[in-house]
Amino acid sequence: MKLALNTLVYEVGNKGPEESLRSAAKYGFKYIEYAGIRKGNPQTMTAAQKREAIRIVKDNDIHSTQMLLVATKDTAHPDKKKRDAVFDYMKTCAEFQMELGGRQLLVCWGGGLYELGVTPEQSWLYMLENVGRFADWCLDKNLFVGIELDPHVYFICNNTYKLAKAVEDIGLPNVYPNIDVGHLVITREEPEQLEKLKSRMIHVHLSETESFAHTNSILGTGAVPFRQYVDKCIELGIEENCAKLGEPCVAGIEMGSEASGGFVENPDFWVEESLKFLEKELPHVTR
Repeated sequence: MKLALNTLVYEVGNKGPEESLRSAAKYGFKYIEYAGIRKGNPQTMTAAQKREAIRIVKDNDIHSTQMLLVATKDTAHPDKKKRDAVFDYMKTCAEFQMELGGRQLLVCWGGGLYELGVTPEQSWLYMLENVGRFADWCLDKNLFVGIELDPHVYFICNNTYKLAKAVEDIGLPNVYPNIDVGHLVITREEPEQLEKLKSRMIHVHLSETESFAHTNSILGTGAVPFRQYVDKCIELGIEENCAKLGEPCVAGIEMGSEASGGFVENPDFWVEESLKFLEKELPHVTR
């Protein structure tokens, strides 16, 4: 398993993709997770900005192992126009991920939010329809669509049971569950709970929490037992799953909270401190 850097910490720090990608190269990362939000949103980037991001990635032999589709709160919104707008955003992100040379895409926010005035059952169906049609659109492009478990009551996929059911209900071979270890701590799901997801696991997020709040803080400053979760993923065959698909097996450092609207004043410091911690906690997960 290799270590990746998630660019969200730079977006939350108001830095943008060019700086985040240069920092990834500076710290020796060969793998990144690209956050498609704020300055890094492919829908609002100029053609010149996209070309520069692609140039930095190619010149530094960086691999975009996942693109985070962060602007997906309305995936299951009752207003079809809003659902369609999310679908268009997801397609734009997928096209940019292909330009970056990557194949994995992640639908964030637990696949969507439970909206007021909509039953949980109907929200589930909206989520299945929208994520399902996106995964179907991605199928012949050899792209993989992940769903993120987000750990609070207003997210549709907010535990491993719902995550496994979403993958099963969509029923397409290119849909996979994203494993975020900080989220699992909040939902009080031990590493053993990953058994039900083992055949589809291909990506891990290393995020921190103080056990209740979704802090996405510097790794090692909270309550997450990173080694237990990562070792369990390896035991359950995540590396073999990735090898079968021709994908690198990575665990991405995810910091900065888009959910809370927080700000990171010095993203480089957060990266440096987290790397110091991981060198001791996960010495077998290398850049």
